[in-house]
Amino acid sequence: MAKPLTLYDRVYGCLLGQALGDAFGAAGQMHCLPQPTVNDLMAPPASHPIHGGLQLGEYTDDTIFALAILDSLLEGGKPSATSIARSFRSAIDRLGLAASVLIGPSTRAAIDAWQRGDELGKAGRSGWTNGSVMRVALVGLRYPGDFDATVEAAYESAMPTHNTDVAISSAAAIACAVSRAAVGNPSVDDIIDAACKGAEKGKRYGYAFIAPSVSRRIRFAVELAKADKPLLERQRDIYDLVGTGLPAYEMTAAGLAHLVLAEGDPVEAIRLSTNTGGDTDTTAAIAGAVAGTLRGAGRFPMDWVEAVNRANRVDLADYAQRYTQLIQRDMRR
Repeated sequence: MAKPLTLYDRVYGCLLGQALGDAFGAAGQMHCLPQPTVNDLMAPPASHPIHGGLQLGEYTDDTIFALAILDSLLEGGKPSATSIARSFRSAIDRLGLAASVLIGPSTRAAIDAWQRGDELGKAGRSGWTNGSVMRVALVGLRYPGDFDATVEAAYESAMPTHNTDVAISSAAAIACAVSRAAVGNPSVDDIIDAACKGAEKGKRYGYAFIAPSVSRRIRFAVELAKADKPLLERQRDIYDLVGTGLPAYEMTAAGLAHLVLAEGDPVEAIRLSTNTGGDTDTTAAIAGAVAGTLRGAGRFPMDWVEAVNRANRVDLADYAQRYTQLIQRDMRR
């Protein structure tokens, strides 16, 4: 019988799934299948329009901002939009990202609004893209199994740059998927149910934006992932019918669909997400983080872990240890 996963196993698994999915997916192509298959962690080709120049194991803004949120949590203990925005600014300044092509359109618009002096909530009032989703997985661990607290935390994380109902609904879906994956021994279907509950709760927040239902888009994507078809056809259907691009509602559903395709295995979720095409670093980061929480850190190849720590000059195990201690502190109260 397999040894039960500890909270640390799940926290570290989420961190590794986020960072490794991001770094692995950065080598994927934006067009759909067929394309050259990516089967192992590799540096993106120099000709890649966005990720060319990244080295083996180097992650993108998805994980840079996810860790900025984590830095804020470790400093203040609880999710705070003001603190998170300050942490975003610090990361942008420290890494020289203000003019980087890695920064997405909603985040860039919010940065410009901050510089004009706009109020924090108003700066993100037009943010509808997947930036709220790509960085939220770790937030889902803050209150394991507590969906109401998790949705509120997802709102705090999204609000500085993506303060629309669709972006917050999408972020809440992924955060609740992780929150459910961190408790007990859930099935993949349990995690999908939690994501849909989170999406419905999260849509009550933020500025109204014209967009589809996130929860229904998730259910549709899962139906496609479970269809009685060859794997490549299911990947094509997800790309063509759900979408794997910038809209938050697309990326949320696509990330969870790849969790289903991989039957919860984090490495397979990352590979499939990357090879379906689209915004592959984000799809793989989301699917990898949720699956990593579900299956734990031990599922990832050690050479990948060493590569991501080396390329980004980071110690993800130390992050996981400190975050686990914070979570456990409140669980004991």
